[in-house]
Amino acid sequence: MSIKHTPNVAFLFPGQGSQYVGMGQDLYGADPAVRDLFDEAETLLEFPLKQICFEGPEEVLKQTRYTQPAIFVHSLAIDLLLRRQGRKPYSRPILTARGKLLSPAACRPCTGQWNWPKKAGQRS
Repeated sequence: MSIKHTPNVAFLFPGQGSQYVGMGQDLYGADPAVRDLFDEAETLLEFPLKQICFEGPEEVLKQTRYTQPAIFVHSLAIDLLLRRQGRKPYSRPILTARGKLLSPAACRPCTGQWNWPKKAGQRS
């Protein structure tokens, strides 16, 4: 009897400090679904997310109120593209960062069981 081992796959996304001017611009220009994602996020957030991500200035992108959504949307875009290629994370996502286990709710966007809230600050 042969046991076929399928390796578990984890998607690791960056945190604050990894942002850079131009992040996501190549993906936005190349993929309609990524364009929709950034456009929808920008409408919801009510600030020029694309301009801040793609053009800066860096001093603005470094501000937490812009950095966190920028990294989140960029990570969602990467997740979307990886899934389209048939790559999926382990079926029970666990999100860790430097040894800290984060809430399962933080994993929800990468499970396919999440939608944008209708208004910033609302739960999905």
